[in-house]
Amino acid sequence: MSELLAELKNQLETQSKSIDEKLASMALLSEAKQKEEIKSLEGKMSDYLKVSDEFAKVSEEVKGLKDAMVSLEQKGVKMQEAVQVKSLGQTMTQSEQFKSWMDGRTQKARVELKNTIVNSGNDTSRHDQMAGVVPGAFRMLNVMGTVTRGSTDSNIVYYSKENAWTSNAAGVAENGDKPESSLTFDEVSTEIKTIAHVIKVSKQALADSTFLSSYIDRRMSHGINNKIEQQIIAGDGTGQNFSGWTASGNSTAVSVGSATNFFDYTNALKYAVIAAEYSADVYYVNPADWSAAEQLKIGTGDSRYVGADGAINYINGGLQPTLWGLPVVLSNNIPANTVICKSYDADMFIDRESTIVEMFEQDGDNVTKNLITIRAEARGAECVFVPAAIVTADLSTLP
Repeated sequence: MSELLAELKNQLETQSKSIDEKLASMALLSEAKQKEEIKSLEGKMSDYLKVSDEFAKVSEEVKGLKDAMVSLEQKGVKMQEAVQVKSLGQTMTQSEQFKSWMDGRTQKARVELKNTIVNSGNDTSRHDQMAGVVPGAFRMLNVMGTVTRGSTDSNIVYYSKENAWTSNAAGVAENGDKPESSLTFDEVSTEIKTIAHVIKVSKQALADSTFLSSYIDRRMSHGINNKIEQQIIAGDGTGQNFSGWTASGNSTAVSVGSATNFFDYTNALKYAVIAAEYSADVYYVNPADWSAAEQLKIGTGDSRYVGADGAINYINGGLQPTLWGLPVVLSNNIPANTVICKSYDADMFIDRESTIVEMFEQDGDNVTKNLITIRAEARGAECVFVPAAIVTADLSTLP
């Protein structure tokens, strides 16, 4: 900025000197010559005024900078000069001892480096804190999206279920008696269960990290939804557990029979659902079991994959696998060595209260320890309507 001011000042002095010289010489010129000189002088005056305006603008900017610096100094803020860090080579070559050695005045140059600060331990550098938290693993909840959802305002869900249906429909002669069919129902009740957990966090931790509370909220919510998914699949119906698909009486186990591999067995599941007069809609498989099925080869000396001959396909750019024409849902919540094939109409998850995350200070000794209790909970029930429409296979029984 000072160099710019000096340059503008020189321009002003040069223009002013030139104008003064012109005015002094004009008195000695003829009228015609004077007009010509006046015209030339007007051009110089225009340049002079332009330079003057630029000088005035720069002067105002300099004045503003000076005022800002004064204001900072009055507030006790000291402007820290940038520290010029020299390399070892620069320190050596710029020393007086090195110059003396180069001039031949000494036979050697010795430079002592005192209090040299290096950045190897990151002791003096200000750390750069990245926003957010690097999350841990969140299990993919693929099963929940395939389950029919319902809702209730009660703590118990009642529904009527067909018990037995006997159709005696037959051809009848004119004026003959019509055969009578029978249909009976049972009333079934399912209690609403509560899935919950808590975690304690210090108030300072929540106050010092704006992202921490939202991350904890996400982690707690995921924990609830993951447990609900596990209960829908494998809850045994005891205590506060859901009565899930694999609970006693809620599904139909298909024996291995004559099946010799994964594909024979899963094909039998599909047609077991169809044989029960329901639509086979989806398979549920543990990823480890699916990986083994994908790699199953035809046999010794034949490197072709069994599934590649049509049992396995992929749609949506390979994102959605299919098995025997049905979509496959891969989930770590499906027990290992278990495959489930079911109809979407076989069950329903009843949602009483969706996942809620709340914070409490008045809990135990939270006040004295400056802690916050975070609670997440949800209420619901799993209703299996048709056990015959949920069939399971135990892969461990394969030869």
